[in-house]
Amino acid sequence: MHISKKRVGNNRANIALITMLTAAVMLGGCGDEKAKSSQVMAKVNSEEITVSQVNAALAGSPIIPGKTLEEAKKEVLESLIIQKLAVQQAIKMKMDRTPKVMQSIETAKNTILARSYMDPIVIGVPNPTALEIHKYYVDHPELFSNRQVFTLRELEMAKKPDLAASIRDKVTKGEGLEVIAAWLKSNDIPYSIQTGVKPAEQLPLELLARISKMPAHQSVVIEMVDSISVLQVASSRNEAVEESVASAAIQEYLLNARKKEALEKEMKLLKEAAKIEYVSQPEVKPVATEVKGAVAAQPAQVDVAKGVADLK
Repeated sequence: MHISKKRVGNNRANIALITMLTAAVMLGGCGDEKAKSSQVMAKVNSEEITVSQVNAALAGSPIIPGKTLEEAKKEVLESLIIQKLAVQQAIKMKMDRTPKVMQSIETAKNTILARSYMDPIVIGVPNPTALEIHKYYVDHPELFSNRQVFTLRELEMAKKPDLAASIRDKVTKGEGLEVIAAWLKSNDIPYSIQTGVKPAEQLPLELLARISKMPAHQSVVIEMVDSISVLQVASSRNEAVEESVASAAIQEYLLNARKKEALEKEMKLLKEAAKIEYVSQPEVKPVATEVKGAVAAQPAQVDVAKGVADLK
């Protein structure tokens, strides 16, 4: 992604602003005090809230239809006043010294610093070309030209020893969800049955490849860390998405994938150059395990789902 003219313009504006501020300082104390006072919008127990603070908060606030800029500024200013009062009371009560608050402040600081380093890396990532967008569309017919929308029924239960093997055996024998549910009930095993509609892009690719070939009312077992699900295709319908409609979502997906790759590459270099010592090895549970006769659940793909879901 090339640096935009707007960004260049902003940089020039910032340089101009710095020059103006430098000139103002050189004019002397009287002028400095006047400039400072003109930037203050409110004082809360002698602590100032400035125009820049209000503008920064305003920039991060959602636009409310029907409100003028001045009305929005007043609302933001009142919110900052309330925030300032709360902060003053928290400090007065020494809440800023509690371990939980200190940890939260440190976490926020680390997040801000890390973002300040990472943001310039992703800004330079180029947009995907029209050819790359077209190739992705052609290479993934299951998401676009042959896209399906599934009506799925799911029988879910908590994971227990040997339960998954029993459920897989019943599915292999062709027993339906109602029969399995009745068996669970007779054995005092809590369960739930729900029905939902899922388009292809909202399903993990491995699961999509499996259920897209399944006839109606056939089931598949999905074993998670803490639960077991029996997923049944109640019905499906074709809802293709034209390339012209999908292009924006594909572009966003490819760009985000490139940004992720750029960050991962940079972090890999930093890790290789750093001295990292793992003092302890905490136990890490896998998100899911693959078992014979079942399709392991996976995290949803970094998807065009957000875009494609709105393509209808």
